[in-house]
Amino acid sequence: MKNYIVLDLETPNKYCNSMSSMGIVVVEEGEIVDEIYSLINPEAPFDDFNISFTGIGPEDVENAPTFPEYWDEIKNLLCSNIIVGQNISFDLSVISKSLTRYNMPIPPFQCYCTLNSCKRNLNLPSNSLSYIVKNVLNTTYNAHNAMADAQMTNELFNFLEDYEENRKEYVKTYSYRPNCKRDFDRKLDYNINYLYGLIKKFNYIDKISYNYYELIKKWFYDNKYQNNHPLINNILLKIDYVLNSKDLSKKEIRLIFQSFRPIKRSPKYPVNILKLQVFKGILDSLICEKYIEEKDIEFLKTWMKNNKINDKKYKKFYNDINWKDEALIDYLKEYSVLLCDNLK
Repeated sequence: MKNYIVLDLETPNKYCNSMSSMGIVVVEEGEIVDEIYSLINPEAPFDDFNISFTGIGPEDVENAPTFPEYWDEIKNLLCSNIIVGQNISFDLSVISKSLTRYNMPIPPFQCYCTLNSCKRNLNLPSNSLSYIVKNVLNTTYNAHNAMADAQMTNELFNFLEDYEENRKEYVKTYSYRPNCKRDFDRKLDYNINYLYGLIKKFNYIDKISYNYYELIKKWFYDNKYQNNHPLINNILLKIDYVLNSKDLSKKEIRLIFQSFRPIKRSPKYPVNILKLQVFKGILDSLICEKYIEEKDIEFLKTWMKNNKINDKKYKKFYNDINWKDEALIDYLKEYSVLLCDNLK
């Protein structure tokens, strides 16, 4: 991990869905090559506690860019690098909530948390950055300034290097998922599971074909009216990122899939039906193309082998498959049509 960025931000209030400043340290080949700092107009009220904590008030951000304006400048940097931070999930949650607040597409992020590393490797009475800077790094700094916090987090990251032989194993994919009740119409369980199956082949494809893109877009517009629930809106904004991103890299495609989860338990559908909903999405992602490639067949074989479904029609379909049949795609299409009447 010689190439990464370090991120820290400050918030104006207790809601943590906006920010008043952001600091970024850019590291290439182990050397700092850039430091980026900006005040941000949160277009939100300031709490007295946050003002005293960060030293930033409404008058300081009057002429600062708003989050949507600043996002255009930094999104490529954040989306294309591993992001290091002290309790980095908090910072990335604030960014994701800010994107949600402005109804902007939400990408996944790759991140490494120095706080978790401290907990793994250092036996300290406190893991706050200010405590560690004073008692472990033996220096002082301007705490709760986003740029200074990012700089010190980078120092801490370098200090912790001796404790972890392979740091990349601790790099995680962060994707915001609202912590809310699933009080939406549970018929949408089908839509969510179908989408999960639809993008399952993100795990092995190198790019999104035109037909596949159109299928994902159709799902988006069929479900766009459901965005009044936070969880559904979150899913839509993630798909919006796919639809609005040109030439997604293979790495980005993998990360996007990792940010999704299927519905595994539902008050409306039994477990077998939930699995078939996912399978329907998988089938449609394959049969939307003119022909099925060998890697598609291997993917389908593996999924079916690892997912036992107690359904008579599915078992018959599974037993009757001839993987070498030239008409395999027609057989899959027939079963996909058959599934339509049984899953919603």
